[in-house]
Amino acid sequence: MTVKDQSDKEKMRINCHRCNGRMGFEKFYGTGRSFYGWHCVLCGDILDAVILLHRLSQDASIAIPDNEEEIMSLIKKYKSARSQKVMNCKSA
Repeated sequence: MTVKDQSDKEKMRINCHRCNGRMGFEKFYGTGRSFYGWHCVLCGDILDAVILLHRLSQDASIAIPDNEEEIMSLIKKYKSARSQKVMNCKSA
């Protein structure tokens, strides 16, 4: 991991939507392949590309991204969508 990659991940710190705990970026190992995602250090919630896609869209035919840049882009979209939702709730 390069210094630039490390600084990008530091900028992408997110809190868990369940418990508001800190989430760490990790590599997970599944059956026959590995994937990247966020893992809450308090409650254990996992946020990965598949979960993000389902939360952003209910379209089951969307392709799941394999590379880290696409996953980071999804996380930015998810954070933006959540912050807009919170702002809408506060203004109502």
